[in-house]
Amino acid sequence: MRRSRILLACWVVAAVFLASCDRSPEAKMVKHVKRGDAYVKEEKFKEAVIEYRNAAKAVPKDPAAHWKLAKASIEAKDIRTAFVELQKTLELDPNHHEALGKLGEIYVMSGKKEEATQIADNLVKSRPNDPQGYILQSALAVRAGRVDEGIAKLKIAAGLDPKRIRTLLTIGNMYLLKKDRKGAQEWYDKALAVDPNAVEVHMTRGNFFFASGERDEGEKEYRKAIELSKEKEKESLRIALAEHYMQQGRMGDSEKELNAIIKEMNSQKARKVLAEIKLETGNVADAKPIVDTILKENDKDLDGKYLKGRIALAEKRMDDAKALFGEVVKQDAGMARARLYNGLTEFQQGHVEVGRKEIEEAVKLDPGNARAQLLLGEVSLRSGAPAAAEKAALEVLRRNPSNAPAAILLADSFLARKEWKKGEQIYQAMIKQLPKSPLGYLKMGVSRKLQGKPKEAADFFAQAVEKNPKDLTAINGYIFALAAAKETAKAKKVLDENVAQEPKNPLLWDMVGRFQLSSGNPAEAEAAFLKCIELAPEFTAPYYQLGVLYAAQKKFPEAAKRLEKVIEKNDKNVGAHALLGMVLNSQGKLEEANKEYRKVLALSPKHPLAANNLAANLADGGGNLDEALKFAQIAREAAPEDPSVADTLGWVYFRKGLVESAHPLIADTAGKMKNNASIRYHLGMVLAKMGRGKEAAVELKAALSLDPKFPGADEAKKTLESLK
Repeated sequence: MRRSRILLACWVVAAVFLASCDRSPEAKMVKHVKRGDAYVKEEKFKEAVIEYRNAAKAVPKDPAAHWKLAKASIEAKDIRTAFVELQKTLELDPNHHEALGKLGEIYVMSGKKEEATQIADNLVKSRPNDPQGYILQSALAVRAGRVDEGIAKLKIAAGLDPKRIRTLLTIGNMYLLKKDRKGAQEWYDKALAVDPNAVEVHMTRGNFFFASGERDEGEKEYRKAIELSKEKEKESLRIALAEHYMQQGRMGDSEKELNAIIKEMNSQKARKVLAEIKLETGNVADAKPIVDTILKENDKDLDGKYLKGRIALAEKRMDDAKALFGEVVKQDAGMARARLYNGLTEFQQGHVEVGRKEIEEAVKLDPGNARAQLLLGEVSLRSGAPAAAEKAALEVLRRNPSNAPAAILLADSFLARKEWKKGEQIYQAMIKQLPKSPLGYLKMGVSRKLQGKPKEAADFFAQAVEKNPKDLTAINGYIFALAAAKETAKAKKVLDENVAQEPKNPLLWDMVGRFQLSSGNPAEAEAAFLKCIELAPEFTAPYYQLGVLYAAQKKFPEAAKRLEKVIEKNDKNVGAHALLGMVLNSQGKLEEANKEYRKVLALSPKHPLAANNLAANLADGGGNLDEALKFAQIAREAAPEDPSVADTLGWVYFRKGLVESAHPLIADTAGKMKNNASIRYHLGMVLAKMGRGKEAAVELKAALSLDPKFPGADEAKKTLESLK
């Protein structure tokens, strides 16, 4: 009996000991690491991050746990966590060269040149036979525009590790960046020779062939990649193939592939991509039921809410879009796409600085997101920062040398700096690679027009029209280039032919009005603008042009009487009220004009012209600035591309003391409307407030030379005196 008690006591002690062991920090760490490793094998990286974080919490001074957490965070695209954990790994183990290399990569992606250079140079010096340092040096060289140097560094890395496929593929990508397709294919072939069964090799070759226009070869490579891939990888590869079909304009094949994935795998991911494609192509109605299905399966699905936000944004329901994106960001601040479109929503509402910060945050979270980089580049270009636009374009091209929008952004950044040759090299390359596309010809036409070479511009615009006879941008460029080249009769013939083909197209009638105005035919111009208003009462451009025309002719009373007659017959004629407001505005009758604008907004609450002019009058006439801001934002939401609307919103910001928000809007407008005295005056006042006196003086003098008696002339003179 005594012996059994002793045995029982031993078992109790053993159980207590084992339980205490199981509760020890080391045991907890092992348990969480084991779970994390299992999740990594299943490619569930977000779940792995949670387990590794618990492991690192259990034993904070174990570098291995922090290293695993860093790697899983990179795969989960949680770059912030990865950055912190890499630093922690190196703090605990300064000789951990793999962590040092990954940290260097993050520094390169985030543009921290000095930190990345220090790591790269240290790795090359301390580990000359390790390719990682040379790979970092290569990335830094490419970011600095030294592609040949980048290739040379990577070739050293390839010599040190000839079987490292990613290095070989990257060299191929760099040759592609140089437009050397033969060199690119040579290195892709080397990668294929090293491992004919590598999925990444076939996928990269597929991208290359698709970009080269060899669609059958591209599809063949993708099908091979799908065949060789694991079951879990097939879904993503098939979706990527569907996206390639979409980029080629093979929408039927794209949707067929995605619908097959949905049917075979019940793939929510394919549904999300299909919905996004529908939204990208403007098919909002088709996207709605797909998004409803996603949210029906899981009403808390953040991707579903994000897509619902995109639908709201497409339908101009800005408040709904903002609320949905805000909800997603609140729950997952690391979702780059949500931050991107949240920023775009803010930007379209006129909150320039807030929007820019959100877009920048999206880029930081996911530097490989081409859409985010391109949008940041476009915002930078519009804000007068072409160097920042160039940087964003190069970042996209570094990852995907065949990205056409990035190439265009890069070329446009050169044009903004009047580096015509550099820009035209890219446009000419586009023409060579895509001879059937009008885009390269159109861009060449714009370049020659900006250089004051209208005849050459007309030749390029003509080729763009030949490629796409319905492209109104190309038609507009062609007609006005012909007119500038003194070929007025030919320009009129082209315009008349287009109007005859589409007599109910308001954009063409606006074009007729501008052409007749520039040709010195005010009566014909007036008739064309009125026809445009009849066809599209919400279109702002013809109202502005008529306002300019009437102001030039001093026909205010006659115009007012004519419009009052129209309103007598139909008090709900939005166009007549809006035009009467403009006529009264031109006579200096601001209160009466504002009454007309308010009538317009009662009939059409988002009428951009009425909202814009009412906001401007309130801002300059001592009205309620909060009300002015509300109307300026309505105008901006309805007409985001109209420069005069951007100027008004910027001026309201200025009047409210929000100079940082005002500057990019007004600066962008002044760049587009250099002969407008009021806008140059606005920019001068903003610059003066920012302490940029010399630049302010240039703008204010320009405004006064353009029109010594414009409404703000007295204030411009006083400000100029104070700047002295």
